[in-house]
Amino acid sequence: MRGTTWRDLGELIRSARLAGPLPNLRRLTAFVTAFEQAVAPIAERVGQRRSLDDAVCDGCVKLCLMLTAYATTAGVPFRADLAVLGGAVARVYDDLVDATGTDDADGRIAALFGGAAVRPGTGQERLLHELYRELERRLNRDRTDPVYAALRCLHTFQVRSRLQHDLAIGARALAEITAAKGGYAMVVLAGLMHPAMTDRQINVVWELGGALQLLDDYLDAVADRRAGITTAATRGQSSLADVCRRLRAIRPALRSCFGRDQPLSGLLYLHLWLAFLKCRTPGWPARYRPFRVVIRVLRRRVRRPD
Repeated sequence: MRGTTWRDLGELIRSARLAGPLPNLRRLTAFVTAFEQAVAPIAERVGQRRSLDDAVCDGCVKLCLMLTAYATTAGVPFRADLAVLGGAVARVYDDLVDATGTDDADGRIAALFGGAAVRPGTGQERLLHELYRELERRLNRDRTDPVYAALRCLHTFQVRSRLQHDLAIGARALAEITAAKGGYAMVVLAGLMHPAMTDRQINVVWELGGALQLLDDYLDAVADRRAGITTAATRGQSSLADVCRRLRAIRPALRSCFGRDQPLSGLLYLHLWLAFLKCRTPGWPARYRPFRVVIRVLRRRVRRPD
């Protein structure tokens, strides 16, 4: 552990050029308000309010911070309503894919993402359908936009990711699934802010998403081992140091593609440090989830303004 700590710390220091301005936390209230206005009413309408608790709002607000940084870097407008709806769809979708695992459910979701009229099979599916339809309505784009093709590809690889429950999954298949899950997810989320992305932009964002998937797997390695899920991190084939090197390698491509890499690189660098600290201080503050406490307080203020 000590050797790993010093190796990761060394790569973090080498990655200092990624550092940039910190996120503007004063916008958190606006993000929570967007969640309460765009997402919460849908959950109320379909009787699934408990499915979108503080943890989901927490994730949506964090996604807002990421997509604000992306939009500024790419020079496109940021829309909080699309970000929170995208985050809510992602959370409900992930839960469904993890919980169901049936061909019927997979087919209904694929048809939904393909633009077909589908009858939901469960309450959770209805929530996904309602959130997705609202997101699609607000997005208001032709289905030839790259975001739709990326979404269909993402679903294909999310279904394939169930192979990760097999401890004997091949290294090649594991690498392909990992890269595709992260890559297509990032293309979809960035695409919410960025209409008609070019192939060059898609490729850069796809590579970034693959690196972020490795970061997520690094953070979840202990839990994944317990759950019998195989990732490069659980096999000891990917570390925080590896993610640092990948993000450093992606930075020139960001600058070449968008003319700048900030504030996105700065936010990613902050995430690297938070990951380093979280994996070495499993007690405080992670146990008490201070960010979620802030979100809970903000939600109460938004619901009951003075």
